[in-house]
Amino acid sequence: MQTELSMGTSKQTILGIAIPSAFILAYLGGNYLTQNLNVPLVENVQVNQIFIFQIYGLILSFSALLLTIWLKPDSKNLLKFGNIQDGARAVQWLGIKEGESWYGVAASYLIVITLVTTLFMYMGFGDKADWSKLTPFLPFILLFSITNSFSEELITRFSVVGLLHEVMKPSTIMIASALIFGLPHYFGNPGGPVGVIMAGFLGWILAKSVLETKGIGVAWGVHFVQDVVIYSFLLTSNNLPK
Repeated sequence: MQTELSMGTSKQTILGIAIPSAFILAYLGGNYLTQNLNVPLVENVQVNQIFIFQIYGLILSFSALLLTIWLKPDSKNLLKFGNIQDGARAVQWLGIKEGESWYGVAASYLIVITLVTTLFMYMGFGDKADWSKLTPFLPFILLFSITNSFSEELITRFSVVGLLHEVMKPSTIMIASALIFGLPHYFGNPGGPVGVIMAGFLGWILAKSVLETKGIGVAWGVHFVQDVVIYSFLLTSNNLPK
């Protein structure tokens, strides 16, 4: 009996790591797969390419959503904003106190993480940005920030937590989410080792929020704001076609 339980847990652990990993790799590969798709949705070439990728990402993320719910029906309980009045578990080295409301934790880390993201994007794109483009590009910035953050949260937070909840310890689930979310950002913006560390930490703290608030609201909200910063720099950069 004990052996059967152990084997079942091992299988769930493998699936809980392998499935989100496979989906995030497919998501990353979408940047290359969609490059040659000539589907004119908007006039601007670069925006059109991002638009196609976002559609690809949504199809992929909803596939991950359905597969996760099929394998772990209880995971659908995470598809809500969550209770941010619930207290956070203490993390002394981050200054998070036991029982501190997720209102305060989310607000504090939203400010800090956004400032760091802005700093690194400015270092990479600040001298190229043409802020006169911000207003005409704003609808696309907001749209892409919503869709991109939603797709990545479904794959790297909802699927990871949904499949591994009650299979692994919360601390281990948070590390798994950090790795699955962080490593692919080597090829992102910000990228390289710094991008991996930044995204890894974000993945860790957002997985913590999902586990403790029992919903994806905080994770999606914080992620959305980071994407607003990122797409603002990318779409106003002078190296994009007008």
